[in-house]
Amino acid sequence: MNKSDRKTVFKKRKEDMPEEVALQKEQMLSTEVIQVEVKRTLSEREILEAVKKGDKDAYGLIVKRYMHSAYYIALGFVHNQQDALDVSQEAFIKAFRKIKMFDTSLSFFPWFYRLMRNLCIDHLKRKRWMSEIPLEDTQVLDDERDDREMKEALWKGIEELPFDQREIIILRYFRQMSYEEIAELTARPIGTVMSSLHYAKKKLKGILGKYLGFE
Repeated sequence: MNKSDRKTVFKKRKEDMPEEVALQKEQMLSTEVIQVEVKRTLSEREILEAVKKGDKDAYGLIVKRYMHSAYYIALGFVHNQQDALDVSQEAFIKAFRKIKMFDTSLSFFPWFYRLMRNLCIDHLKRKRWMSEIPLEDTQVLDDERDDREMKEALWKGIEELPFDQREIIILRYFRQMSYEEIAELTARPIGTVMSSLHYAKKKLKGILGKYLGFE
């Protein structure tokens, strides 16, 4: 092959290169999409087994599955949108770092919830209920219809409850969880959950009466 022919071949390869690179990128992207779709069909236990081996993409599926619930539960505790986002994200990061300690024969969310609960408690100790945002901007229920005056009184009342009672109120009424789900999350017997809810409602009723002027 003479010098002229070599130049011709080199020029053709150079012209074809962008198309080849684009094709390779498309194939790689297609492979990644297929891998994600395959993971979506796996059970939670299988996904978590992959996470324990260091698969961050698999953990992304877990985060996507639970981030909505995590955020709104955290919001109920800390009563601040940005703080709730920060705490829930921190909880997912902490859970990932501790994932090798997790028993994949168990459900992920109760284990994760207890990590996030502790972070919420630590956050509240640091903040001491300061730096609140306006109540009208706080969405705790997915569908807000509450009167503002009642909403303000409700939050003031909830903040006066002991943390354990506040927790039960948030899980039961803001997240519409069953007694069984709350018992699993909080690692308490159902009877204890029901009893705590009864006393929390009774105490909250008295507090609301004080704020609304009908003690």
